[in-house]
Amino acid sequence: MAKKMINAARSEAFGLFKDHESDWFFRRILEPMVVGGAEIGECLSAARKIKENDGQSWVNAWSVLATSLHRTADKALAAGHKISAREAYLRASNYYGAAEYCAGPEHEDFNKYWKNGTFCFEKAGELFDIPIQKVMVPYRDKQLPGYYWRGSLDQNCPTLIAAGGNDSTMAEVFFSVAFAAINRGYNFFAFEHPGHRGAVHLYPDCVKIPDYEIPYKNALDVLETLPGVDNRIALTGFSFGGYVVSRVAIYDQRIKALIPNSPLVNMMQMGGQFWSGLMKIINNMPVTKIKNKTDKKLKNKPLVKALKEYTTWTNGHDHIAKMDISYGEAWKIVTDFWNQFNIEDQIQAIDCPTLALVGAGEGPESLRQAELFLNGISSEKKELYIFTLEKDGSDDHCQLDNRSRGNQIMFDWLDNIFV
Repeated sequence: MAKKMINAARSEAFGLFKDHESDWFFRRILEPMVVGGAEIGECLSAARKIKENDGQSWVNAWSVLATSLHRTADKALAAGHKISAREAYLRASNYYGAAEYCAGPEHEDFNKYWKNGTFCFEKAGELFDIPIQKVMVPYRDKQLPGYYWRGSLDQNCPTLIAAGGNDSTMAEVFFSVAFAAINRGYNFFAFEHPGHRGAVHLYPDCVKIPDYEIPYKNALDVLETLPGVDNRIALTGFSFGGYVVSRVAIYDQRIKALIPNSPLVNMMQMGGQFWSGLMKIINNMPVTKIKNKTDKKLKNKPLVKALKEYTTWTNGHDHIAKMDISYGEAWKIVTDFWNQFNIEDQIQAIDCPTLALVGAGEGPESLRQAELFLNGISSEKKELYIFTLEKDGSDDHCQLDNRSRGNQIMFDWLDNIFV
């Protein structure tokens, strides 16, 4: 799941940390608790060891906890306690993901934490009664890992595919929706698409692309060969994944139901409202000077700094900071890139049943694009659901404050389509 860098999460928070981003991130780590991906005592114990303005203390807190649980899981598995091992591996994968997030791409252990988290996620997946199957999706000269969890060994089931957001781990995608899918008799599938964490760790040049229909065509080709899959295929995407799945549904008629969460049709407008004011101030400054100023300003906001570095990397723009150009020139490179992520004039091609989801607290641009999306698609069966605290106990980005409610709304709607 990904927090967009603007208008993403509602303003309310726990208040455990002074900085809103820190507080929101802590809530994000707790979110998988409902499916065994976190424990409140472990998380609070780790939080007490964190010095909010010290990035390394964030890394240490979560990596130490993850490593301890990793050892616990290994010992339990060696002793034949499969369920205990599975539970510990699941939580370790979440906490390794937290350590990797806090570290950022410039940290020496950034890749190690991702590898350890992926290992624990895959080990846990092997220990379910119906194991999570790892498959490979070909894309250009690469093989991107995918994960298929079958809903039943006895019959075909409808299948939900999920696309993660800007900074989601694969474990986080599973925590958010896979368990809910399996509990309701659905198959579940996700893969490390270009720009997703696993993709860029494995292939640093496998960054975000505008034409996601290409790798998803290959993924759907693979999915169709797997046992238990029929033509009842639904597609959901979180945060940036809302753009990804909407783009895919424009081009691939195998998608029989679509749930963007939330729908994004113009990424430049989503980001432009945040950066436009800044542009007026720094338009003619050299990029290197701006980076130094930004790094200094973010010294006391380590999580924002880590997210900025990660997002720049997965956008394929980390080289720009080293170029001898003005910010205005750099901005043109960035805007030329993001202007490709605009499907406003194409969404009328979407004609499958569609449920658009958005939180009331996500900000005016998210709500505007959700309305624009709903009005622009051709689907006869279409609905926009806006989550509110009063009605749903959730108004956060991708329902990170109440994933159970988010899944209830999505699957109750899907059941009416497929069952």
